Amino acid sequence: MNTLVSPVRLGLAALLLAAATGFSPAHARVVGDGELENYCAEEAMVRLNVDRSAITTLPTELSKGNFYVNGEAMTGEGLVGFECRFGKNRVLKGFKSNGSGNSAASAPAAPAGVPKPALDKCLETFGLPAKVKMVSPLKPGYYEIILRAKNGSRQVACTVFKTGEQIEDWVEMKP
Repeated sequence: MNTLVSPVRLGLAALLLAAATGFSPAHARVVGDGELENYCAEEAMVRLNVDRSAITTLPTELSKGNFYVNGEAMTGEGLVGFECRFGKNRVLKGFKSNGSGNSAASAPAAPAGVPKPALDKCLETFGLPAKVKMVSPLKPGYYEIILRAKNGSRQVACTVFKTGEQIEDWVEMKP
């Protein structure tokens, strides 16, 4: 009788184990699965005006609740390093590079009533020459600034505090 119970128990244990692994939580994903690296590479393509084949990225790193992807791109200036910073919810929070394409040097003047640091922070994060499409004051001290690329159809809504210290919300809009 013991020989019949053992295979039945073993079978039930195997079924329970299989069912348990199939119900793993959705948030338990491996960070370095290529999603953030690919998104960052595409961002670098647009901001640095290079082909995807000219871009190399390193695996995603997690530091202080943010995800970072570092990479290099071969541009007309030579090799340019860049970094994408994503928040804990995997939304792009910033892009930096040591080459052209992300400077706000050609930034438009701040529209009336919008503090220059707030506009500069949005333009720096946008990374491309852009024009201000619309500005909406929000709760005290906050502004929503809608930017559109001067060349292309990329458009974002940037919610920022008047001091420009931190972007509160960043939404890539459909053209």
